[in-house]
Amino acid sequence: MAALDYGMALSRGLIAPQKELQAEMKELAGTAFKSDDWWNKQLDRQIKQGVRQYETGTEYKTKSGDYVLGKRTRYSTGGFAGVGGTMQTTYTPPKDAVITGYNPGMFYGAGTPRYDNRSVQVVGPDRKDLTTGQLKAIQTQAEQSADKVKREARLAKSKTKRGARGSGGLLGKSTQQDKGLSAKLPELGSMGLGIEKTYLG
Repeated sequence: MAALDYGMALSRGLIAPQKELQAEMKELAGTAFKSDDWWNKQLDRQIKQGVRQYETGTEYKTKSGDYVLGKRTRYSTGGFAGVGGTMQTTYTPPKDAVITGYNPGMFYGAGTPRYDNRSVQVVGPDRKDLTTGQLKAIQTQAEQSADKVKREARLAKSKTKRGARGSGGLLGKSTQQDKGLSAKLPELGSMGLGIEKTYLG
């Protein structure tokens, strides 16, 4: 089974034509070589699950100096006892996040802490189904790739046959004539070296 990297799989039509799906496949494969079966399974998964969705996350600067993505949590706003409200997503800071100050409290004392943070685009847990047009584009690409493979296989087979006929004809001509060293000497190997009855020179 052939092993292909991302570029090879893309040229063979094993990756969907949509840029969102291509980006996901490139991240999953990296620079490693994967089997045909692996690429096909990933494409089947994408067709079933759809396109992944992005959302805005929050990275916090930690005491080590690195920015770390906060923990994703979901909570409900409005409604009564969490029922009928709107679900919101937030990224809470890690324990070692750097606190730069505090917001004013509603009464006495400090309020909520402020952090050194930044917004980033991250892959969310939700996925969006592929449209009919996207599915049709994937099917068309698969059919075109299959036709290309068939054409290349026929061409390779045709070249092999022509090469075999050509070499066989030349070899046939060269081995049927001038087998001996001269017209008077027998073919070497058919009667020995001719030391007893035939003398060289």
